[in-house]
Amino acid sequence: MRYITIHFILLLLTSYVIVPPAAADTRYVGDQLIITLRQGKSTQHKILKTVETGTPLEVLEEDGSYYKVRTTDGVEGYVLRQYISSSPPKALRIEELEMLNNSLQQKINNLVEVNNTLETQLNTFQGKYNEEFSVITEKSTDLEQNLEQALINERIMSEKYETLLTQAENVVEIAAERDQLLLQNKKLEADLAAIVQKNDSLADSRMIKWFLAGGGVFFFGWIIGKISRKKRTRF
Repeated sequence: MRYITIHFILLLLTSYVIVPPAAADTRYVGDQLIITLRQGKSTQHKILKTVETGTPLEVLEEDGSYYKVRTTDGVEGYVLRQYISSSPPKALRIEELEMLNNSLQQKINNLVEVNNTLETQLNTFQGKYNEEFSVITEKSTDLEQNLEQALINERIMSEKYETLLTQAENVVEIAAERDQLLLQNKKLEADLAAIVQKNDSLADSRMIKWFLAGGGVFFFGWIIGKISRKKRTRF
């Protein structure tokens, strides 16, 4: 991160140093001079204004030892070529370099401040990321445990389901056997009732027979007794 920031600052500084000058043909009043801008190409012509060292002048044409120029405020006139330079004077260049240096230093300070802010934000983001990652990891662990438990529960439920299916098949068979046993039980109850009824009938028949037999014995005994008494009377 710091390497990228330093590289960016160097590129920015290089861009400021390498920027080419403006395409217009601009000249400057030489060092430590105050010259006159005249209406014509001689000292006899009217002075339009004076220009100091470092004043930029736009050259409109060259005519002998004079330049026809235009000032930044639009005044056109003639100045001697010997006092005009194509390069800014040292004082102006130093001033411009100082201004450029101050501007660059301000930009560097701003970049350093931005870099510090970014580092702070990055640290904050890293802290939040670590915290959120820890929470996500914990939740992921819980989810894995829940999933494992769910799989175990699913396996148990599957086994219970298979057991229930098996038991359900047995229940059907048991129900069929129960129905069969109920039918057999009803048949046995009917047979038992018929046997009981038959036994009751037989019991009643035996009682009648025993009663008749007892009565017959009594009758024959009475008759035999009566006959015996008659014979005794005769003798």
